[in-house]
Amino acid sequence: MFARLPSSSALKTFESAARLGSFKAAAEELAVTATAVSHQIRAMEDQLGVALFVRKTRRIELTTAGAALAPILTRAFLDIRNALEVVVSQEAVIRISTTPSFATLWLVPRLLDFYSKYPNYSVQLDTTTRAVNLKQDRHIDIAIRYGVSLHEDLDATPLFEETFGAYASPVLLDREEPCGGFTLIETAWQQKILADIGWLNWLEKAGLDISDQTIVSFDEEEHVLQAAMAGKGLALASSVLVEDLLQRNLLVRYRGEIQLPGAGYTALCRPEQRQARKVEAFLSWLTEDNVTL
Repeated sequence: MFARLPSSSALKTFESAARLGSFKAAAEELAVTATAVSHQIRAMEDQLGVALFVRKTRRIELTTAGAALAPILTRAFLDIRNALEVVVSQEAVIRISTTPSFATLWLVPRLLDFYSKYPNYSVQLDTTTRAVNLKQDRHIDIAIRYGVSLHEDLDATPLFEETFGAYASPVLLDREEPCGGFTLIETAWQQKILADIGWLNWLEKAGLDISDQTIVSFDEEEHVLQAAMAGKGLALASSVLVEDLLQRNLLVRYRGEIQLPGAGYTALCRPEQRQARKVEAFLSWLTEDNVTL
């Protein structure tokens, strides 16, 4: 039908602009100017004889033809990328996005176990509490997120369920003080799903007086646990994130029968990326029953 197909550069430029919804964002991703992106897409439209975008004052929109072509090109470029990773690279980098707390307290202590089982791969961590759009950010292979309920157009692998309880340094509990004698340390949660996770609810469930308590909060869970390990008070923390600290006797449970229900962690990836060898290897390792420290 075509005497000459559009160049791979033109197809890549169009795919980037269609996925990101912006010539400027495509230019930043491709390290060219927005003008170059606009000219290349215009030349491609002229060659095909079909409009791919509707240009408006401050934004662009895909035409019917552009919307039909864009996902096909995205899948094609991902297939090429996955094939090249298998053929060219035996030491593929697995890029993981997760929260700072999960990375520090659960994932990093166990990575040597992953490397011992999958020596041909290396893991690169992107730690952030902001939401990552896997459809737009092609540099992230897997996002591990807490309390995720909607996974529109993404492959979701459930990982761990958790509860929240009280933990302290063994040195602190050796003092044999009542709960009222300790400073209570908790996280100032940003997620609405954790609104009920706090010391007041724990004390009420334990049947203890909640009127005369010193409660201190930190923005990050690892800071809460660092303060507890330093003997500064009781930490209200996740059963998942304290597992390593309990095994090393850096923390011990306090009134372990009193637990508040939490949510869970989920690993997310693009469906077309799920069969990539490195993604499959990492997800298989994450869901093993015998992941070790």
